[in-house]
Amino acid sequence: MIIHFNRSKARKCLDILLTILGWLFLLIFLYYFIIHFGSEFSLRFYWLSISNANAIVNFTILYSVLITLSLLWWSTYNKWKYGSLNRRTFPEPAHNHEIASYFQLTEEEIERVQNDKYVEVR
Repeated sequence: MIIHFNRSKARKCLDILLTILGWLFLLIFLYYFIIHFGSEFSLRFYWLSISNANAIVNFTILYSVLITLSLLWWSTYNKWKYGSLNRRTFPEPAHNHEIASYFQLTEEEIERVQNDKYVEVR
């Protein structure tokens, strides 16, 4: 299912550019992945030096902070833009005669079912 909606030309160009860059990154990653395992396949584990471990931890922390900030910004923006909207409409309470006609019972039976603490199913 394709959803069509109106977008500005700048937004459309940005979407296309980001999509192309994403696919290009994926293809380059897969190419280097295949090249790495194409020549020789080994399951050796390489020791990480302290500087590599620090770089990995710093990158992970930076990435986590950026993701957290972007999610906070996104939720704040959505609350600001859509928070005042009241899009949910609740139905009116059903009357006993409507319930009785739907379940093909009398109104007295409906009242008895609503008020009884124990309902016996036949």
